[in-house]
Amino acid sequence: MWTIRKPELNARDTFDICIEGISVAATKLRLEGIRDLVENAEQAFDQRATVTELHLIGEENEIAGANGSVSAKEMEQLYDRHMARQKSRGRDTYDKIMMAAEHGQCPFCGHLPVSTLDHSLPKARHPALAVTPFNLIPCCKDCNHNKGTLGPNSLETQFLHAYYDDVTQDRWLYAEIVEGGPPGATFFVEAPAHWSAETATRVQRQFTTLKLGRLYASQAGRQLQNIKRSLRKIYDAAGSDAVREDLENRSESCADVSVNSWEGALYEAASQSDWYCDEGFGE
Repeated sequence: MWTIRKPELNARDTFDICIEGISVAATKLRLEGIRDLVENAEQAFDQRATVTELHLIGEENEIAGANGSVSAKEMEQLYDRHMARQKSRGRDTYDKIMMAAEHGQCPFCGHLPVSTLDHSLPKARHPALAVTPFNLIPCCKDCNHNKGTLGPNSLETQFLHAYYDDVTQDRWLYAEIVEGGPPGATFFVEAPAHWSAETATRVQRQFTTLKLGRLYASQAGRQLQNIKRSLRKIYDAAGSDAVREDLENRSESCADVSVNSWEGALYEAASQSDWYCDEGFGE
């Protein structure tokens, strides 16, 4: 749910690069006949995505071109064999899109490293967008798997698009410390009051679908163990108030980079827990 820069690449050029690798003359001829349709699909996608209406783009199982129809399966194969495959003609474009992710981190979870491209609208149901850069988002394999291959059928089910939707300026991620030995944390979404009901639903749905609460909680347990020794030194020297201040500083430092970082939410929750600051960190 983090925003990244839209690729400075277009669908027609990407499509042309990919079909250069087609050796069967009849197949290549049919693909050449859908160039304009691929370009038109990109324009429609861009217009709809700008106003959060991707769910209104109709699904199809083939593209009726000037030289005959091209099936969704053929477009999937074009992407898999001539763009995603290592050393394929379109792989340079694939890699350029991958590099759009800031610090190489998945924009869906903001934590795991990018390792693949996700089709915002699934290629099996939107074949004209199979190699369209605007429809391809760099992400980690876990988020790609958890997102699945079903397209949106309403505004509420439309995933936030990393190139078009921006919720990075508003605080929505929070945490609570779980008391016990060792201590842990739970993470949850709390929508700002000025958000629309649709935006709040979309963010919560994406948080749940991608299993981000589980991901952040698993990392939080390790992080709390990592700072255990340093907090002990602070507590022994100056007590619980000094521990709280240290945690607040950690949280503010993380928030300067990203207001919704899971680390920042974790440190904030820890600073607000009297149990944790008063030696609970040592459990």
